[in-house]
Amino acid sequence: MPTSPDPVPESAALSPNPPLPSAAEANAALRAFASGRTSWTPSALAELDRLRSTWQAAVRREIVRAA
Repeated sequence: MPTSPDPVPESAALSPNPPLPSAAEANAALRAFASGRTSWTPSALAELDRLRSTWQAAVRREIVRAA
C-alpha cells in the first residue's frame, strides 16, 4: 500500500538547521495560531511572540534578498 509523502524532506528533518520559513509560511502559521482565540495564556502569548519574531525575520530576509 503506498504511503503519502512526508511533508518535510528527510534531509531537512535531519538537518541541524532546518530551512527557514518564507514570510508567507510564517504569516500562515501566525494566523492559524491566532485564529478564533478570545483569551491568551502566558504560554500562548509566548508562542505568539515567537511566531511574530519568525515572521518578522522572514520578511527582513525577503526584503534584503529583493534589494
